[in-house]
Amino acid sequence: MDSRPAVSAHRRDEAGLTGLRDAVDSGAEYVEIDVRRAADGTLVVHHGAELGGLPLKRLTYRRITELAPRPVPRVAEAMEIIAGRARGHIDLKERGCEHEAVALALKAFGPEEFVVTTREVASLVEIKRSFPHVRTALSVGRSLWERGAARDFAPLRMIRGAGADMVALNHRLARVGVLRQCARAGFPAMIWTVNAEPLMRRFLGDPRVAVLVTDHPGTALALRDTAR
Repeated sequence: MDSRPAVSAHRRDEAGLTGLRDAVDSGAEYVEIDVRRAADGTLVVHHGAELGGLPLKRLTYRRITELAPRPVPRVAEAMEIIAGRARGHIDLKERGCEHEAVALALKAFGPEEFVVTTREVASLVEIKRSFPHVRTALSVGRSLWERGAARDFAPLRMIRGAGADMVALNHRLARVGVLRQCARAGFPAMIWTVNAEPLMRRFLGDPRVAVLVTDHPGTALALRDTAR
């Protein structure tokens, strides 16, 4: 059994559907999609809370397609593209998407073939209550000026309170002792978003890391292969 970290291919909004397909074609074990809800209720794949300077949650999916420079996939469509080629990495960017997103993922991937990440403790509590066997990870790593950032340096209480199976750590936090805390407490780590090759090498060789999240999955996979 391969004990090396898996790779999760992160895609940027500006890449559109092409970027999603490239992520799937990369050979990464996971493909990440960022989930938000449009004004008409459609779940869409979009990292940012705004599009063209307007709040995404106030735009219908039709309006989103008019404003976006490239096609914005619906979540169900994105999952269909990924399923059978890679596992799903479902990153919930806001509250209110939990039940529908998990139900879609269960249908597309099956219960053992995806992980749900979010920074919202309440979202993971809700998911675990309704879908206790779904694998989840609490995302930890606010910007220093954001409210609650100090708690990210000692996140075990939050992780346990969320009922999370794993922790998704910003690579900067992982490098200042937070990865060590989580590993000692028995929480496997997903490390995001790692794009510099020296950091890729560092985390790909760290047995405490379960998944490396990157915008450059091809590079990460090549580095992992050369480290055998």
